[in-house]
Parts: sequence; C-alpha cells; structure tokens
Amino acid sequence: MVQSFYKIVFLLHTVFIGIISVSACAQNPKKLTDNQLLDSVQKRTFQYFWKGAEQVSGMAHERVHMDGIYPDNDQTTIATGASGFGVMAILVGMERHFITRKQGTARFEKIVDFLEKADRYHGAYSHWMLPNGKIKAFGKTDNGGDLVETSFLMQGLLCVRQYYANG
Repeated sequence: MVQSFYKIVFLLHTVFIGIISVSACAQNPKKLTDNQLLDSVQKRTFQYFWKGAEQVSGMAHERVHMDGIYPDNDQTTIATGASGFGVMAILVGMERHFITRKQGTARFEKIVDFLEKADRYHGAYSHWMLPNGKIKAFGKTDNGGDLVETSFLMQGLLCVRQYYANG
C-alpha cells in the first residue's frame, strides 16, 4: 500500500515537472482563453482518432510510434477500448464541424461492418484485434473476450445510437 502511494506520488511529480519544463521551454507561448484551449484539445483528440485510424476497420490503433519503428510488429493492432473513445471523438468532430455528418456516418458504418464480422468470445470482443477481425492475444491465458475493453467500445457505440436516435 505504501509502495503504491509512493509510486503515485513519484508519477505525479514526474508529470508535474514535465509540464513545468515544457511550458518553461516554450519560445512564444500563445495565451489561450478557456474556450480556445478546449477547442484545441477537442480538435487534436478528434484528429488523433480520425487520422490515426486503422485503415481496414476505421478503429483506433493500439499505439502509434512517431518514428515508424514498431519493435513488437504491432503497427496494425486495433485497440478495442480505445476505439470506444475514438467513436465518441468522432461524434464531437461531427458536432464541432471538423467533419461532415456524412463523413462521420461513413466511418461509423465501416466500424460496425468490421465489428459484425470480427471474432467474439461469448459476445465480448478481444482486447486487441487484427485488421482481418481475428483476435490478437493479450496474454498467454487470453481466451479472446475482454469485458472491460468491450464495455468501453459499447459505451461509445451507445452514444452513437443515441446521437442518431432522432434522425
């Protein structure tokens, strides 16, 4: 318990120092209003999931290496839970007019078509998937069903359903 507390304190300290260092190094810091900051965060989050989507499924990648080097050969691995967050980011993108409703709808259809054919284990999707819809094992005892990741994905898809509920 004490070790966990110290790990958390160390992590927070490291993050805080990193934030201070980055802001201290800024050459020409731009003053943003709260609304401008929120706009920027929303747009960049949307762009991460929109532009960084896996090509076949339209879903989120597990990780993106900016240098293009993937030591674990996982450049096409799809992250189920992260895709739930990505789906919600697309809704924000549509509402904020970062993309058109038609573009968002096309992406949702692509995602749902992929999920319809993807492997499941007792109805749950795996933590990771491959572009062919097959399970990529998360660990040695992974049976293919990950309830937590599936719940994140389903939360996003439920938001989409509600978004379109009235046309």
